[in-house]
Amino acid sequence: MATVNLEHLAGRPVFSERGKSIGYIEEIIAERDGDDLVATEFHVGIFAAFERLSASTIGAALLDFFALRRHEGLYRIPWDKIDISDPTRPRLLCSDQELAALRAKPESK
Repeated sequence: MATVNLEHLAGRPVFSERGKSIGYIEEIIAERDGDDLVATEFHVGIFAAFERLSASTIGAALLDFFALRRHEGLYRIPWDKIDISDPTRPRLLCSDQELAALRAKPESK
């Protein structure tokens, strides 16, 4: 398992198997494992940053007002579907078809 400082990953573009950028790492979800934090999921894409805003009531209202609460530009990628051994160029370990299944689903209100 690779050990990578999270600050080296945040904001980095993620590349598909074909070398196409699918978006930037906007958020890293981690769980505590003893004294360590272990990444479990990466939120990638333009709307991953907006997703963080929706955590607050004001942020959610702004997203709704500007019609920015969309999920077609947000991927939730499990830790085992992304290669971070080169933190300057993270890449997917899944096909485009698998990537489509990782697209975030709209939340029901």
